[in-house]
Amino acid sequence: MFTGIEVDILADGTLDLADEVLAQLDVVIASVHTRLEQSREEMTARVLRALENPYVRILGHPTGRLLLRREPVALDMSAVLRRAAELGVAVEHNAAPERLDLNDRDLRLAKEMGGRMVISSDSHDARNLGRMQFGVTQLRRAWLGAEDVLNTRDAEGFLAGLRARA
Repeated sequence: MFTGIEVDILADGTLDLADEVLAQLDVVIASVHTRLEQSREEMTARVLRALENPYVRILGHPTGRLLLRREPVALDMSAVLRRAAELGVAVEHNAAPERLDLNDRDLRLAKEMGGRMVISSDSHDARNLGRMQFGVTQLRRAWLGAEDVLNTRDAEGFLAGLRARA
């Protein structure tokens, strides 16, 4: 059992919880949820700044897209994936059928850059846990296998694949 949280990446790239709180957790997922209209340059700088936080171990649903409802944020995905790989921050593949974020091309790019991935159902209750199959299909489209996804490993392997705790 891990302690963890998904924190918001604020407009300036800082996180919505203090480092003193984040330091107590096993897993910190940072995600953009607001100010989605920022320019490509602003959004990229915002996400890159969040990745620099030493407590961030996973970048959640990087584009923020909602299929048929909301376009992806403007983001230099190559720069974000490259920096995440350099820092050892995993990127989430959100398997919710309304998200499927990252898409297959970006998942493949992340792998080619040496990035680490996790898969999540974006479940807010147990009824949605069965949605993982949508994400598995997307990962297969990107030619990724179980060996490429950190949370297919045992607990020790999962934590070892994430950025070292600060």
